[in-house]
Amino acid sequence: MTFNKEETVFGSRQAKKLNIGDLVAWTEWVWEQVDIWLETDVEPVATRQKKCFGIISELFIEDREVRKVAMAKVVPMNTKTENRVYEKDMIATSLKLVSKGKNRLISD
Repeated sequence: MTFNKEETVFGSRQAKKLNIGDLVAWTEWVWEQVDIWLETDVEPVATRQKKCFGIISELFIEDREVRKVAMAKVVPMNTKTENRVYEKDMIATSLKLVSKGKNRLISD
């Protein structure tokens, strides 16, 4: 992934720190159903933040409305509820680097 110095890309400073194979973290809001009959002063739906981890599989620039945005495809690691592997498009500014990936060549 290359950035031109004169080109304005939202999130380019964060994206330059990331590489394919890096372990990253981000937070997501989770909606949970609360048992109303157990607690009297609680609304039926509550929210909390969940920390998620994943590995970057691709870095790219996407055109969004009026500006270009640095994006990353991330394969989530802590998906206990889902039995499939998928990629998730994330804005680079929402990712925090946890560990640098080792770029090793796999030989036969």
